[in-house]
Amino acid sequence: MRLGYSAISMMLCLWATLGATSLAQKSDTSHQSATTSVLAPATVSTPVLITQTAPVTKQSSEPAALLWAEVIEQNPNPKVVTDPNLLQRIVDTKLPWRVKDKATGIEMLLVPPGKFTMGMSSLDGDAQENEKPAHPVKISKPFYLGRTEVTQPQWVAAMGSNPSICKVENPNDALIAMLMKDGLTKEEAQAKTSSAAMVDSTLAVDTISWIDAQQFCDKTGLLLPTEAQWEYACRAGNNQPRYGELDAIAWNPGNANKTSHAVGMKAANALGFYDMLGNVWEWTNDWYEGAYYKASEKGVVDPQGPAEKTNRTDITGRVLRGGGWVGFPYGCRASYRYGYDPERRYYFIGFRVARNP
Repeated sequence: MRLGYSAISMMLCLWATLGATSLAQKSDTSHQSATTSVLAPATVSTPVLITQTAPVTKQSSEPAALLWAEVIEQNPNPKVVTDPNLLQRIVDTKLPWRVKDKATGIEMLLVPPGKFTMGMSSLDGDAQENEKPAHPVKISKPFYLGRTEVTQPQWVAAMGSNPSICKVENPNDALIAMLMKDGLTKEEAQAKTSSAAMVDSTLAVDTISWIDAQQFCDKTGLLLPTEAQWEYACRAGNNQPRYGELDAIAWNPGNANKTSHAVGMKAANALGFYDMLGNVWEWTNDWYEGAYYKASEKGVVDPQGPAEKTNRTDITGRVLRGGGWVGFPYGCRASYRYGYDPERRYYFIGFRVARNP
């Protein structure tokens, strides 16, 4: 029997309504699970459109690349970051641990977020009134900090001239002489100063005002650390006044022979930072207020220091930290703080830099 055009059209419509799946099921039931239907009838007369959901894309936990930095080491070296808790927290950030700032060549290490007790260390007989009370502080975000104080060559490269008073014609020769005084032979001292473990064989820049340091930061895209960031990085998980024996970790008034010294020659702390105590005093970003901690006793998050107010006489300058080769040994403690005129330069003052990721 021959079918007319109208009958053929009706059959095609019926076939479309029933769907391709039912025909496929009749022809090969073994492929039933692999067949995808565009129209699946709830009843013969009422086709239901099936919406195909796009696959969910898993969000990457990897951070954006640090365009400002050259990565030296992605993961922390346990021989440098000696505190296991700090090491794990660095890894957890998924940020590179050791980098070099492309603009200045300054090596920087990552400081992970965390909590610590800021101010007077327990049983510290040298603590001053402006270090009290000890109070809990939370650093909520990771940041990078210069592994050493800014050196004279790094300053000159950015600013064009060297303001430092403490200079030597050949810093390496000075280092060799100092190491020989400590009992090394000349050959041993030469080997140590040329070792790959040396961070830098140059002197820290000195005779720097806070304004000078800020101009350096403005020009390079770097920052001065806050007072809280500085102490958090200095302590590196340690709740004692110092992170080691004074002469082993710091050039101080008792061993510096009345001058600053090459950075990176004393023992580092548990985060890998050199000269956090001693050598040159270091500017931080905060204004200084002697009683500032009294308002923080219950704890603070990412403190920025007191706001500048022209009618306040208790804000006397910007905060210096770390002590140095000038002053008294008790200045070389993690909690010691001193307010100084931000416009004044002195031969014992330098700085180190910070940066946000």
